[in-house]
Amino acid sequence: MTSSLKILELKRLEELLSSIEKPGRYINHEIGIKSKSFKFLIENPPAVLFALVFPDIYEVGMSNLGMQILYKIVNDYPEFSCERVFSPWVDFEQELRRKNIKLFSLENRIFLDCFDVIGFSAAHEMLYTNILNILDLSGIALSFRDRKDIFPLVCAGGSAVVNPWPLSKFMDFMLVGDGEQVLPQILMIIKDYKDGCKKSSFASDYAGDHAKKQSILKRLQKIDGVFVPDFFKVYFSGSGTIKDIEPFEKVRKAVIKDLDSSGIVSDPVIPNIQVVHDRFNVEIMRGCSRGCRFCQAGFIYRPVRQRNVDFLIMQTIEGLKNTGYDEVSFTSLSSADYKKINDLIYSVTNSPDFERVSVSLPSLRIDSFNIRLAELIQSGRKTGLTFAPETGSQRLRNIIKKDLNQDDLLKCMKTAIAKGWDKIKLYFMIGLPCEESSDIDSIITLIKSIISEAGKLMTRKNFSRFQLNISINSFIPKPFTPFQWAGQEQTESLEKKLHYISKNLPKKFVKLNWTGPDKSKVECALSRGDLLVSDVIERAWKRGARFDNWTDFFDYNLWHTCFKDSGLDIDFYSSREINEDEILPWDIIDIGIKKEFLLKEYKASKIAAEIKASQEKKIYRKIEMIKIAGQKAAKSKAAE
Repeated sequence: MTSSLKILELKRLEELLSSIEKPGRYINHEIGIKSKSFKFLIENPPAVLFALVFPDIYEVGMSNLGMQILYKIVNDYPEFSCERVFSPWVDFEQELRRKNIKLFSLENRIFLDCFDVIGFSAAHEMLYTNILNILDLSGIALSFRDRKDIFPLVCAGGSAVVNPWPLSKFMDFMLVGDGEQVLPQILMIIKDYKDGCKKSSFASDYAGDHAKKQSILKRLQKIDGVFVPDFFKVYFSGSGTIKDIEPFEKVRKAVIKDLDSSGIVSDPVIPNIQVVHDRFNVEIMRGCSRGCRFCQAGFIYRPVRQRNVDFLIMQTIEGLKNTGYDEVSFTSLSSADYKKINDLIYSVTNSPDFERVSVSLPSLRIDSFNIRLAELIQSGRKTGLTFAPETGSQRLRNIIKKDLNQDDLLKCMKTAIAKGWDKIKLYFMIGLPCEESSDIDSIITLIKSIISEAGKLMTRKNFSRFQLNISINSFIPKPFTPFQWAGQEQTESLEKKLHYISKNLPKKFVKLNWTGPDKSKVECALSRGDLLVSDVIERAWKRGARFDNWTDFFDYNLWHTCFKDSGLDIDFYSSREINEDEILPWDIIDIGIKKEFLLKEYKASKIAAEIKASQEKKIYRKIEMIKIAGQKAAKSKAAE
C-alpha cells in the first residue's frame, strides 16, 4: 500500500541502463505524463495506486490505444494514480535478475509489489507467459492462492480474457468488456477499504488478511464484467470435457453505452522513442454489425457505438495540435462503416490549422471503399491501404459470411490503384471451415488479377514500384464466434498450403509474410483452454517461454512438451471439433449474444457449403450430360 512505497533510486537506474539496448524504454519524462507525483502519494496514503501493465515491450505497448484511454481516465480522478509498466526486453531482464532488483513502474520507479492493484492488458493469448514473467520479476507469487497479503490485487482485462480460465490461476479477479466506467468503480472500492469508509461492508478489523481480501473481492464481483476465479469450481468428465461449473452464474460483460462520455485522448503520452504506430490514434466507433463468422472482435465488442462527428473533429484537431503529429489514424473494426467518415476526413485534412495532415484507415472494408473516400484520403500524404478479403473465392466468402463479392473487390482495387496507391496490404486466411484446394488457388488468381489491373492502369515507371503486401494467417476458431465449435486444421496441411501459395505468386510485385501454423495452433489451444491449461502456461514460462508472439522467441516444441507433461493433449484444445451440446469453458461469461444464435450461424455455414456443393454437382452433371449428348450426336452423324 502507498504508506510503504519503495522506489528504485535514480543512481541504480542509471547503472542498470548503462549497458542495455534502448534505455529510452525505461525512463520517464515523456510529454503528457498524468500520474501523481511521488510527493503527493507519500502525503496522501489513502490514494489508490494502480499499475497499468502491457506485457510486451514499450514500443508495442505505447502503440496500444486502450493503454492511453485507461491511463487518462484513472489519472483524471484526484484520489487515484495510474503508472505504466511494460515487459523488459531480455537484456534488461537479465540485469534485473543479476542485480536482484524488482520490476518498477515507469513514472515514479515504484516497485510493483507496492501497488494496490496491478492490471494487465491481455490483448492476445501469446502474452500469457510475459504476464507470469512480470509477476515473478516483481517478487509476487504467481498463484492467487499463494499471495497472503491483501495487496496488491492482480487482475487482467482485454480480448484474451473473454475466456477467463487459462489465466484464472494467476488472477485475483478479471475484467471482461469495456473498462472505462468499470475500472474507476473497482478502484473506488479499494479506496473505501484504504481510507476506512463503509467499514461495515468489509470483514471486521479482527479478521485475517484472507477474510478481508475475500470481502473486497465479493464487493468487486457485484460489478458488471468482474469475474473472481476463486468463487467458481470446475468439474471435469472422464473424457476431459467440462462436466459442470459451480455456481453457474454468468458474469455479464461491462459495456460503455456512450463512447462520447469519455471522449478521445487528445493529450496522449508522447513516446520517448520510435514506436510501432507513431501517429495520433483516434477511436471513431466500437463494435461491428457485419457478423463475419470467424471474427471474435466482431462479436465480443458489440453493440455498435459511433462517436459524434462534431466532437471527433474538434478533439482530433486539438489532439494534432497537442502532439505535433502530421498523421492521424481513425481506428475501429470497420472504419469506413462510420456514417460520417467523409465529413470527418474532409474537416480534419482541410483544417486551416495544418498545412498537411495524412489519414490512415487501418481497417477498411473493401465494399465500403469508394472514389470519394479515396480522394479524401489522398488529399493528405498518402499512406498505405489495408484490406481483408480473407479468401479469394466467393464460395468460401459466403460460408464465412464475408459480405463481399468479387466484382466489388476488383472495383475497389482499381479505384485505389487509379488514385495513385502503389502499396496495398491484403489479409487472407487459410484453413477456414469447408475450405477446398480450389479456394487456395483462388487466392493466387485474385492476387495475379490485381497485379494485372495495376499494369493496365499505371505508367511503366509507377508500375515498377507497385507492391502488394500479402499477409496470410491460419484460421483460429475463437470463443464467442459461430466457428468456436470447429476444429483447427492440422499444422502439416496448413504448411503445405502456405508453401504452395508462396511458390505460385509473382515475387516481383508481392511481399509475402505469414504467421507460422504451429504458433497459431498454440494460440488456438490457449484461447479455447480451460482451468487445466493454467498449469501448461506456468510450466512453459518456467522452461523459458517469453515473448511468444515474436518469431525469434516462439518455440513450438517447448509448448507441445508442456502440454504433454501436464497430462494434456494440445489437439484436444485446437484441432478437435467440439460437440454442440458440450459445456464450454467460456459459457460462464455473458457477452450479450446467446449461444443458440452462434450455433445457428455455425449450422448456417454448413448449409451454405452443402448448397454450393450441390449446385456444383448439378452443374457438373449438366456439363457431363451435354458432353454425352454431343458424343451420341457425333456417333450418329458418323454412322450416317
